[in-house]
Amino acid sequence: MNEKERILFIFGLFFLVLGGCISGPSGGNITEESPIRLNVSENENQLPVITQPSQSEQCEPTYQFSELPTNGILGRSARFSVTSRCASGKTIILNIDEKREIGGQITNDDPVVFNFILLPAREGTKQLVVWSDNDVIYNRTWVVVPLGSMDTSGNKNDPVSVKEWIATRFDIDGTVNVKSVGAYMKRLYSQTMQSSMVVAEIHPDDNGRPGENQLAVSIIPITETTLTANWIYFNFPQTVTLERGSYWVVFRVTQETQDQIVSDVVNIHYTFNGDTTKPASNNIKKMNLQWDNSKRRFAETSWEPLAYDRTYAVILSGVEH
Repeated sequence: MNEKERILFIFGLFFLVLGGCISGPSGGNITEESPIRLNVSENENQLPVITQPSQSEQCEPTYQFSELPTNGILGRSARFSVTSRCASGKTIILNIDEKREIGGQITNDDPVVFNFILLPAREGTKQLVVWSDNDVIYNRTWVVVPLGSMDTSGNKNDPVSVKEWIATRFDIDGTVNVKSVGAYMKRLYSQTMQSSMVVAEIHPDDNGRPGENQLAVSIIPITETTLTANWIYFNFPQTVTLERGSYWVVFRVTQETQDQIVSDVVNIHYTFNGDTTKPASNNIKKMNLQWDNSKRRFAETSWEPLAYDRTYAVILSGVEH
């Protein structure tokens, strides 16, 4: 190779190396944080972007409700539950007569149960509404009745006089305000003594019997009762607040003179299942008073069980009648 050929060879090699460096690939590293978007030519179809929907987007909120008793009972609790699904972020609120009672927020889409304990403090018609945020998901009318028995069937009754007192017990699940006691009763005699009174008292429970402490008392003239059975109400001068526990309503009659051959009597109605051999429950008691000749009056003895079980037609009410 002569000198001219050597020079041409060197220049050709130089341009070959230079050309390879210019046409070679260039770019940085591709990382997850900085993805490279792929270009699509105009004659190719654009593929849709597919995203995985969240669980809340896959289902709509649904709610289930437990059954409530047909009627609520004054002072007796009732359980009511709301079960939600796919309702994350919703706030559940229970209103009774447009008054907010309780609520809570749902934090996930799994089934969530809200348990509400309803404790009616007064009888009457209530409107129960459950809200999920601003949407009404439950709406019903619920009637609350007085505590006790309103069964007036049959013709059985027990006497109450200066010589015979009766008592019936009530169990209360929570705080209630009592304004009156009702009893389905009648007067035994058409002629009565001028000063005879019928008394209804509320006593706390003392080991299964009426305690000595008198929480409330209401007195009516015996002439306000009738010779046929009717609901007679004993209104208290002030509302009686009763906390959770057991209480007794005691009925008795007072009269100016007790040393009479015949005493004024009222009869309080009761129902029973017809089995006179079944022992009486602990919810009813009777006191037979004894004559104290020195004091010329009947003296208290002790509360004793009755011969057989029965249910008196006596109620506690939060309403004045």
